[in-house]
Amino acid sequence: MKKVIAAMTVMFLAIVPLGGVWSILFRSIIGGSTDQSFIYPIYVGLILLAGLVVGAAVVCYEEIEKLRKEVKSIKEEEEKSKQE
Repeated sequence: MKKVIAAMTVMFLAIVPLGGVWSILFRSIIGGSTDQSFIYPIYVGLILLAGLVVGAAVVCYEEIEKLRKEVKSIKEEEEKSKQE
């Protein structure tokens, strides 16, 4: 859960406070102004999507670790039974 919150915080910081800095630095390249404020809900969606992606990755990682431990324990049991 900490990783999900961290990812969402980083995305929030990159979009909201630093968004103004990016627009000042790249205004000539990106263009646009306050007329494009309708894009802000999309930014919120990107923040939530970042949390979802990291959350899914954490769940997959935990499941893979469980399977790895199960395979390791099965191999150890087979080696013990062969030695006896």
